[in-house]
Amino acid sequence: MKVKIVSIYVIILMAVAMLSCKKESNSPDITKTIVLPANGSSVIQASNKFAFNFLNATIQQDNSNNNKLISPLSIYLALSTVYNGTDNATKDSIAKTLQLSGIDINDLNAICKSIITQLPDEDSRVQFSIANSIWYNQNIQPLNTFLQTGKSYYNALIQSLDFNDLSSVNTINNWAAQNTNNKIKSIISNISSDDLMYLINAIYFNGKWQYAFASSNTHNADFYLQDGSSKSVPFMTQDATFNFYTDSLLSLIELPYGSGNSYSMYIALPKNHQQLVNTFSALMNEKTLSDAISKMSKLNVHLNIPEWEYGYALNDMKPELATLGMGLAFNKSADFSNMYNPDQVKPYITQAIHKTYIKVNEEGTEAAAVTAIGIGTTAILNPYFFTADHPFLYTIIEKQTGAVLFTGIVNDPSLN
Repeated sequence: MKVKIVSIYVIILMAVAMLSCKKESNSPDITKTIVLPANGSSVIQASNKFAFNFLNATIQQDNSNNNKLISPLSIYLALSTVYNGTDNATKDSIAKTLQLSGIDINDLNAICKSIITQLPDEDSRVQFSIANSIWYNQNIQPLNTFLQTGKSYYNALIQSLDFNDLSSVNTINNWAAQNTNNKIKSIISNISSDDLMYLINAIYFNGKWQYAFASSNTHNADFYLQDGSSKSVPFMTQDATFNFYTDSLLSLIELPYGSGNSYSMYIALPKNHQQLVNTFSALMNEKTLSDAISKMSKLNVHLNIPEWEYGYALNDMKPELATLGMGLAFNKSADFSNMYNPDQVKPYITQAIHKTYIKVNEEGTEAAAVTAIGIGTTAILNPYFFTADHPFLYTIIEKQTGAVLFTGIVNDPSLN
C-alpha cells in the first residue's frame, strides 16, 4: 500500500514582555529557590551550549551586519518535544544537537517539567507563565504514549480538532494569544487536512528593571556602526552600582529585572571597537560567558545604553540545525516511530522556522519568539564607564538555573 506523506507542524511560541512599573511599598520581594531534579545542571549546561552553538551557526548562515535575536530556550523546548517522538539514529542526531550526551530522556523530561512548574512562582516582581498544548488531526491518532508524555511532563492541553474546519485556525491562534497577553495574536494562517499535529508552547514574562532608567535622562548620541559611520540614536543613562567585569576582550554588565535574583540581561561589549561583532560573538560560548559572570563584582558604573527595537526571522533554520548534527531528521528516512505508528505515516522534519521580537527602553524589555518545526511525514571605586556605542552582544538569563532565554546582536539600534 502506498503511504501518503503528511505534515506535522510543531510550533513553540515564546513571548516575553518585561515592563517596568513603580514598586508598591506594601508588597515585599519574594524569590523562591529553584530546585531541579537529578541532572538538572547538566541539562541547563547542555541548553546553554546549544544556545551559543546555534547563535554561531546562525551567524555563519547570515553574516550580514543586521540585528539578530534568537530564543535558544524556545528552540530547545521545541526540539525536546520532537525528541520524544523519535527513535534510533534520528533520536541520536537530535541528542547530539541538544548536547544530551549522557543525559537520559526521562531526566530531560523531568527537568523540563520542573522548569515549567517552578519558574512561574520564582519572583513576586515578575509575572512568568509557561503553557503547552497539543492539537492533533482527529482523523489520525497519535501514539498515546507520546500524548501522555506531553501531558505529564509538559502540562500540555491535549485536544483533537477537525483539520477540515477552518475555525481550527482560530482555535489555535486564540489559545496562543490568550497565553501571551495578546503579544503574539496569530501563529498559523491555515490548516490542511494532510497536517497531523500542532504542538504549541507559550511563554509570557512581565517584569521591570530593578534599577529603572529616568526618561528625563534619555538623550541622543552617536552609535558607531561596523562600516565606520555613525547614527544618532536615543541613549538611556544612569549612575548606579552594577555587577561589572572587564578584560582585554570585553566589558560585561548585568542589568537585573524584578527582585534582582531571578532574571537579568547581560550586555557584552567588545573592547576592540573595530572588531566585527559577528567575529566577537564567535569567541563567546557557554563557558566564556559563565566564566566572565563568575568574575563580576559590584562597581559604580556610569551606564549609557541605546534603546532598541527590532524583529528577526529565520524562515528556514534547517541549515543551522544540520550544522549542529541533526540533518538526518530532515530526510524521509527519519524515524518518528515514537510519535506516530510508522505503518500509517512516515514523518520527517520539513519546516523549521524561528521568529523573534525585542524592545528595550527605560521601562524594561519586551520580547517574543516563535519556533515552528514542521514534520512531514562586580568595592566602591571611581565610576567605571560602560557606553554601548558600538555593536554588542546581549543575553537574557534566568539566574538561578542559568538558562539562556534570549541572545542577540545589536549592529544598529536605529533599525526596527
